[in-house]
Amino acid sequence: MIDQHSAIGLRDMHPMQLEALMALIGVTLELASKTDDDELLAQVESDCDELVKLFGGNGVKVTVEIH
Repeated sequence: MIDQHSAIGLRDMHPMQLEALMALIGVTLELASKTDDDELLAQVESDCDELVKLFGGNGVKVTVEIH
């Protein structure tokens, strides 16, 4: 467990840092969704979810819509 006093959270980040992190997560998920590899997408979703939670967020959930 990380000591809450030594860890930075999403609310503590500069807005530009938060925007960059969320953009990276978004691009990562988008690229994974375009591979047509369900296992890869599930792993990337899990990794992004854990990353967001690590910084104090609610997590990430991916829904793929097929058109």
